[in-house]
Amino acid sequence: MKNVKRYFLGAFMSAALVIAGCGQAASNTTEEPVDTSSLAEPGDFSENLTLKLSGSITKGKAEDGSYVQKRLEEQFNITIENTKVDTWNADQVNLMVASGDLPDTFAFTAGGQTAQQLYDSGLTRTIPKEMLEKYAPRYMKMLSENAPGPIMNLKKGTDDQYLQLIGQYAHVDGLAWGPTLRLDWLENLGIELPGEKKQVGPSGGREKIFFTEGAYTLEQLEEILKAFTFDDPDGNGKDDTYGILPANNNMNWAASLMGAFGIAKGYNFIENDKLVITEISQKYKEFLKLMAKWYDMGLIDPEFTTLDEKLGWEKYKQGKIGYYIAQPAYIAMDDWAKGRAPQNIVESPDSTAKVLATAPEIGTDGQQGLGAYLPVTNLADSFYISKEVTDKQLTRILQIFDYINFDDEARWTLYGEVGVHSDWEGEPEKSALKVRPEYAEQEGNSGFWAYNFRTYSKERVKWFTSEYTLKLKDEFYARADIKEKMLIRPHKWDLLNETNQIEISKRYSGQLNTIVDEFRMKAIVGEVDIDKEWDSYVENWMNNGGKETLGELEKAPVVSDLLSAD
Repeated sequence: MKNVKRYFLGAFMSAALVIAGCGQAASNTTEEPVDTSSLAEPGDFSENLTLKLSGSITKGKAEDGSYVQKRLEEQFNITIENTKVDTWNADQVNLMVASGDLPDTFAFTAGGQTAQQLYDSGLTRTIPKEMLEKYAPRYMKMLSENAPGPIMNLKKGTDDQYLQLIGQYAHVDGLAWGPTLRLDWLENLGIELPGEKKQVGPSGGREKIFFTEGAYTLEQLEEILKAFTFDDPDGNGKDDTYGILPANNNMNWAASLMGAFGIAKGYNFIENDKLVITEISQKYKEFLKLMAKWYDMGLIDPEFTTLDEKLGWEKYKQGKIGYYIAQPAYIAMDDWAKGRAPQNIVESPDSTAKVLATAPEIGTDGQQGLGAYLPVTNLADSFYISKEVTDKQLTRILQIFDYINFDDEARWTLYGEVGVHSDWEGEPEKSALKVRPEYAEQEGNSGFWAYNFRTYSKERVKWFTSEYTLKLKDEFYARADIKEKMLIRPHKWDLLNETNQIEISKRYSGQLNTIVDEFRMKAIVGEVDIDKEWDSYVENWMNNGGKETLGELEKAPVVSDLLSAD
């Protein structure tokens, strides 16, 4: 993906040809029904089996004979052949697909193929529901508890054959983002806080970060941003601060601001009795007009047009920006979020900055919230079984999958033994686990995460999340009433792959995204008159695949119906 693009482009095209060719052949075949009575009973591991295993964190660094490999081989009487390919590298994945030499299990992070495409290409097999019920009962229980899990990823025309296995994403439950403001600036300017503030933590920089359930209205926020920009909030006597710094490469910065208009990026809803995508809605138009107003007022740092999100973190760290969006883990200063705004402003022990996280802004009609991280349910990702896997092998694979991903006793496959391979960051069982430095955090000599899928129950989320993030989520971001009130979901979504939405998206998403991104940028910086150009923008969107996109969405089920499905 760097200096060898020509070579890998050829490889990618080869992969595409292989897939296309296999697809024609595979579409004419049907799989034989599985007679589970002829297979070994659960727990019968008397026959040694050789399995080529990989998982979600397979980056080609697994060392043969690792701690986890040896324990799994002994427990399940298997011989594991490790996957030496980096499955996070699209080029390496495409080469693997082109060759057809796939591991028995895989969860490619890169590659771009859908479950249906992999199956139609003759690269994967289906997983019978009967076998899952018999050999992976914990997994089936998880599906049943997360509607509409049991009917997701079924092969078309069947009600008992799954194209893939799916993960639980409890770590994204609740509000994924929220606004923050420089608390020391608010105090310097004598601006009243919207509610009682609470300290996020006692030390390590967390003592400088506070949270309140209170929220400012958009009108109040505008006045605050004006003060941050023009009233010398840092007291240095210079006109060198700005209220807000957007990013030029994504819309994370606007998550709660858009929520104050009742909208979320890429979602859809009913407006004036018609199904519309957010980006062509009247509500989105009003959001753009507010951002254009703020830019014209000088509240938005004009450098944002040249700064992506990561560069924005560095600009924020310079101490010249008053408002920034953040995830709960950012303000709780989890290790993986180090260097990100807004926590990076308080990381230094010498920093006198303070940060206040608030609830999402309140719009003129009382709307408050932001788009759900996943549109329908907290189920996501894909774990596949190779076409070459026999029913006999599948019985063993499903039992391993069920154990290491859904039995909490299998924590050792991720962190080893506590007190030997890892330690609690804080209070035992109530804080994150940290692997000791002599062991690899992933794969390597430990084998941690080498065969696991990316699936996280609420219990497992605790293993890699600080106690401070957990507290924030329990007290606000993932509290039941907050989710009920503030999570914005689309009106329709093709969760069950019942339409041609995937193909339509592949065909048109590139040009539609370009149209949206270009208009948004020009609208905010004042290069176009939003009111005068709006109809032309919408027409351009509709004529370049938007009409087809909306047409397919019309065929999709209503999200509220999906969430109530058995």
